[in-house]
Amino acid sequence: MDNEQAVFFSRVLTELTLTFHIIYATIGVGIPLLIFIAQWMGIRKNDEHYILLARRWTRGYVITVAVGVVTGTVIGLQLNLLWPTFMQLAGHVIALPLFMETFAFFFEAIFLGIYLYTWDRFEDQRKHMLLLIPVAIGATFSAFFITSMNAFMNAPQGFELQNGEFVNVEPIVAMFNPAMPTKVAHVIATAFMTSAFILASIGAIVSFADLIMSTIRKLYI
Repeated sequence: MDNEQAVFFSRVLTELTLTFHIIYATIGVGIPLLIFIAQWMGIRKNDEHYILLARRWTRGYVITVAVGVVTGTVIGLQLNLLWPTFMQLAGHVIALPLFMETFAFFFEAIFLGIYLYTWDRFEDQRKHMLLLIPVAIGATFSAFFITSMNAFMNAPQGFELQNGEFVNVEPIVAMFNPAMPTKVAHVIATAFMTSAFILASIGAIVSFADLIMSTIRKLYI
């Protein structure tokens, strides 16, 4: 396999993995806020249906987080194995948001675990609901940090290349590059919007299926 073929297949493999990962990553960013809203509505209206809805959404959310972790790990391995030259640059210049994204994820995962296993431990549901705030913050910051690295690939800055070596490296400047504001705003906004559309679609499909079954019963029973 020559170099051109290697680059082509590396691109295809990375594209397939990222396409699969972005689905779960998007849901992982947007769902916590929607769970928070559902639980808050249940507390405010004293309606157990909203609480049950939040609980079911949480179970599905945990699955998406687990799959997202696996696919994200694969992407990390691919970056090192398939694109070592880029990772050499990233290690010198743009490694900061990678590390920060890891901390943001652990922050999210820790509080998600606490939230998941304390459903019936709080007499006051409001205290339990507050555990979702760090989950949502961690998920949002995780998206912010990893997107800032992606933005760096479009508008690299914060370093100088002299005689093949990186000098005058400024990680903060590299992270807050010109492409970062629009890309971060786009990713986070669409994560919330996409998650809302997915949950609304699931609800619509279930309601429509119930309507069809009810109509069939009336016709044949």
